Amino acid sequence: MKLLKLLLSLLLLTATLLLLRSAGTYLVKQDQILNSDATLILMGSIADRILQAKDIYNSGITKEIIIVNNIQYGSQYLAQYNVHIPNFAELSKQALSQFNIPDSLITIIPGQAASTREEAEITAAWIKQNQDIDTLIIVSSAAHMRRASMIFKDSFKDHSLKITIISVPSKYSGFNSQKWWTDRESAKQILMEYTKIASFLLVEQWQ
Repeated sequence: MKLLKLLLSLLLLTATLLLLRSAGTYLVKQDQILNSDATLILMGSIADRILQAKDIYNSGITKEIIIVNNIQYGSQYLAQYNVHIPNFAELSKQALSQFNIPDSLITIIPGQAASTREEAEITAAWIKQNQDIDTLIIVSSAAHMRRASMIFKDSFKDHSLKITIISVPSKYSGFNSQKWWTDRESAKQILMEYTKIASFLLVEQWQ
């Protein structure tokens, strides 16, 4: 009996270690890249996502780049002093322009997105009302990609949009998916993303 308990404990420990080891790679959802009608850059860190979007554009597989306008808390008070600080969408467009991507191919979707869910909802409504898009590439930081894919697919389903979503995590993110436990920042991202995935699965998708 003691030997059996020891073997079961070792088996459980091994399974736990294997799951923890693969926790990082699971988050980095990478789909096969196909020709797309548009590429959507999700808000968050700018440099890594812009660089990945630039690579996609230069490969010739996307027709345009879209960004959802994000909320910038406190901007209404700055406006009283005629002070304007560019938000994520504006900074992203400026950066893309410096890569010689024509402004005519960069669209900022009106909105006040404060989360990935709100980005998905705003994008779905915009596509439904204004655009004929069948295939959409979404670009985000590597650790954020799995959750973003879940949210967008759920939102598009709610809006009855039959759109192929292609997830492309930025290779410039610096996320250590293979040995995330050796890097403090990667470990923090693991904890945050799995907490948010749990929240999505248990609460958000049913709202």
